[in-house]
Amino acid sequence: MPRIVKRTLLLVSLLAAVGAIALLILLSCATVETTTRGSPTRFRVPLGVGDVAFPLYSATGRQVVLPGLLDGPVVRRDGNGTWSATWFCEDEVGQARVRSDRLRIDCAGQRHSFVLGDPGVAAAVAPMPGRVAVLSDLEGNAAFLDKSLRKLGIVDAAGDWDYGSGHLVVLGDSVDRGRDVFAVLWRLHGLAVQADAAGGAVHVLLGNHEQYLLRTNPTRAHPDHLHALNMMGGYRQAFADDTVIGHWLRRQPVALKLGSVLFVHGGVGPAVVRSGLSVEQLNAAMRAYWTRPATAPPRTAGLDAVLGPAGVTQYRGYFRGLDGRYPAATSADVQLALEHFDASEIVVAHTLVERIQSLHGGRVRAVDVNSSDARPEVLVYEDGVARVVDLGVPRNLHPDEERTFREFSLADAADRALLWDMCRDIRRLSALPYPY
Repeated sequence: MPRIVKRTLLLVSLLAAVGAIALLILLSCATVETTTRGSPTRFRVPLGVGDVAFPLYSATGRQVVLPGLLDGPVVRRDGNGTWSATWFCEDEVGQARVRSDRLRIDCAGQRHSFVLGDPGVAAAVAPMPGRVAVLSDLEGNAAFLDKSLRKLGIVDAAGDWDYGSGHLVVLGDSVDRGRDVFAVLWRLHGLAVQADAAGGAVHVLLGNHEQYLLRTNPTRAHPDHLHALNMMGGYRQAFADDTVIGHWLRRQPVALKLGSVLFVHGGVGPAVVRSGLSVEQLNAAMRAYWTRPATAPPRTAGLDAVLGPAGVTQYRGYFRGLDGRYPAATSADVQLALEHFDASEIVVAHTLVERIQSLHGGRVRAVDVNSSDARPEVLVYEDGVARVVDLGVPRNLHPDEERTFREFSLADAADRALLWDMCRDIRRLSALPYPY
């Protein structure tokens, strides 16, 4: 072997050894950031003048107790006519098999009941009902949802549907950020069953966060929720298509038209109008996407219209432009969107406002008031006439809680698994197709 080759190999070996030693030193100084209850949030590696933090999505905490929390259940139909259910209660996982269409779980001194039957999906194009209530951006805030439903008269004192033939429209982003994601979804799922039986309807539109969830992107999920999901088998399996909630969510619309009012999470920009798709075709494009393999599908106008940066779940053009993507909407853009869908107004969420607002000459209504500083308002329609109602129900959004830190140890098998899972998640998330 030539001398220069030997020297090169020796140099490479030395550099590799130095790099390995440096990595071991850094890991020996690393810490695991957690919530005050112990749910892992980040893996922190010191760099002398600061540290670099890597988010943790698959790790479970040590001796984590989440008082009062019931997360799940994750329910699947078995082939023999029974249901299998898994849930997390405070600090342990429970499981059961059920033969009826109702699951009951006792957790933290309370009994919870879940309807397992299929509520179906209400028509996405329908006449304007006599009563419509519009909520948006619930983001795992089950307490706010329950109080709002009672205040609006949508449910009775027992929590059952009391809105008759009225419609409840939930305008996207029911998930992420808050920890009670499953509680919100099961609540809406159960109300959809009751509303259908009473001649009413619950419309749960998909927003960008439902799309993140169903594409197994946990980057916006609450750490306590992630801990519970990991204890139950992981984020990917919790909302898979073979689960009750995962299958139900995948059939929900991205666009809804009641009478002459169009509802979408983000907005309708020129790109959506150019696609030529109707409300039904937008929803069909979204549902077809969930049946595709995990690899990135080819770019199409239909998928751009439901998943792209200027699509109906992501567009913010009514409020501002996005550099490199689209300019702010003009009056002519709004008019073309209304004409395309034969609508008189468009109701959108997705972009925060301080109060429910009418924009673009009253042709666009913005309803995302999910902030501590916004007015606690909700949009309702009575006999087709829009009205803003002051609920007096605050969102009670909590600021980021304090974090605690513990030492990381390569000698600990659980910490080695944490590091492996972190690397696996970084690789998987980097491979998720964008924009689809």
